[in-house]
Amino acid sequence: MRKAIICFLALTMLTATADARRKKPKAGKITDGVYVDAKYNFQLTMLEGWDVSVQKDENNVRLSFKQKDYGIPGHFINAPDYTKIPRIVVYVDTATPGVHPFLDSLLAEEFKSDQKKAILKEFDILQYSDISDGPVITKGRSRLELGGESGVLWRGQAKYKQNVAYSASSAGGRTVRGSYGGAIVLVKRDNHLYMFHIVCEWSFFDAVLADAMKIIGSFAWTDLESEGE
Repeated sequence: MRKAIICFLALTMLTATADARRKKPKAGKITDGVYVDAKYNFQLTMLEGWDVSVQKDENNVRLSFKQKDYGIPGHFINAPDYTKIPRIVVYVDTATPGVHPFLDSLLAEEFKSDQKKAILKEFDILQYSDISDGPVITKGRSRLELGGESGVLWRGQAKYKQNVAYSASSAGGRTVRGSYGGAIVLVKRDNHLYMFHIVCEWSFFDAVLADAMKIIGSFAWTDLESEGE
């Protein structure tokens, strides 16, 4: 009886390990330079000069982009590793509010929720850390349209203050001040919010945002054709 129990437990553990190792499905697939999401019926066209990472289907983050060749601000010229690499995150979640009140809740420091906490883990421009040098400054807010749906584009600046080491082996360093530039795009369809977050060094924000909007501007619904049939 004891041997049977031991064998059963061992078999259970092996099955659990195999399940854990089994590859989880991806959020979508890239074919001929076009990403098609497996769950949320949208597509995006890739852009040369950006690496893309498709996440797991269970994640709210569907895919993310990192710029391959990016600029280094002058205050980091001797310490380029401190540079914020330009990044785009595509995030989808359910929500009751429209795009404008939802954006307001993200920007309001006094508003707290588990959903907001999860989003801010990915939206660097709204994160307050030990290098932050004041609150995020709104630089602009405008309406836009994606896939025939009304959306909003927010742009902001977050100042930082960092101690930069003179060398890898040096205990000393110097304090530098700079800023990150960031943008958030929101569009809603039914009860889903489609969110895009862009962040980079402020010196290169305009160029990075222009690139990002080429990707975001390619956003299209993949179920419209089937609905029309």
